[in-house]
Amino acid sequence: MDARALKLGLGAIFLISLASLGAIILFINPHKTGFLSLVLFSTAVLLSLFSLFAWLGFWLRKKYITLRNSDRVLRMALRQGVLAAVLATIYLWLSHFGVFNAVTALAVLFLTAGLEYYFLARHQYTNSHE
Repeated sequence: MDARALKLGLGAIFLISLASLGAIILFINPHKTGFLSLVLFSTAVLLSLFSLFAWLGFWLRKKYITLRNSDRVLRMALRQGVLAAVLATIYLWLSHFGVFNAVTALAVLFLTAGLEYYFLARHQYTNSHE
């Protein structure tokens, strides 16, 4: 898949998830609904943040770092977009259930940073001949 089609797909995901997020905020009463509305809200937030972070990451890397391969930049932007969106969604869930504090926030942040470090180190190890 080329970068243009993927950027258009990310834009479409962003607009659809943002529209669904707006509909959830406007039409669902959080005090009268159950767990399903929380899952729908979290899914809409996750998809909108993923597409936003991935698109911004790809755009900023292509604008300021032009030495890398476009496919590699795209994979990195997608991976980091997923990690950042999952991190933000986990923070929202922790806050909703009342267990968000500095210790849990740092634990989730270090776990996410460790996962990103694993992917970077694995890429460097497997592509050391390049």
